[in-house]
Amino acid sequence: MSKPRYDWWPYVKGMIRRYPALKEQYEDLHSQSVTASYSSMPHGGGAGRPIEALAIRELPTNSQREYEAVRQAVELTERYSNGRQRLAIVKMVLWDRRYTLDGAALQVPCGIASAKRYHGEFVKLVAKNYGFLD
Repeated sequence: MSKPRYDWWPYVKGMIRRYPALKEQYEDLHSQSVTASYSSMPHGGGAGRPIEALAIRELPTNSQREYEAVRQAVELTERYSNGRQRLAIVKMVLWDRRYTLDGAALQVPCGIASAKRYHGEFVKLVAKNYGFLD
C-alpha cells in the first residue's frame, strides 16, 4: 500500500524548522528594554506609552500564523504521556538537524517505527493547526 503524498508536507516541515527563530523574534518583540538611559539629553519622539507599544508589536501575519500553529502543536504534544520523547525526536530531527529519524530513535530511545509515527503525527498536527487539514 502506498503512502499518500501531500503538497503541503515540505512547507509544514519548513515551518517547524523556522519555529526556533520565530520564537526568538516573538520573544524579542514582547520583551521590554530595561536598560537605563544615561544621556542628559531630553527624550523626544518615540512612543510615550511603552507598555502599549509593546503589546501591539507582532510578527508579520504569515509568520505569526506559522508560529502559533507550531506553538499549539508543541503545547498539545507536551501533554501526551510520551510528550518528551516526541518533542525530543522533533528537536533532534527538525530543529537541531543533527540526526535522521533512525538516529534520533536510537538517542531517545524508542523504536524507529515509533519515531517515524511521532514525526508524522507532529507534522500533521501543525498542518491541522495552520489550516491545511479540515
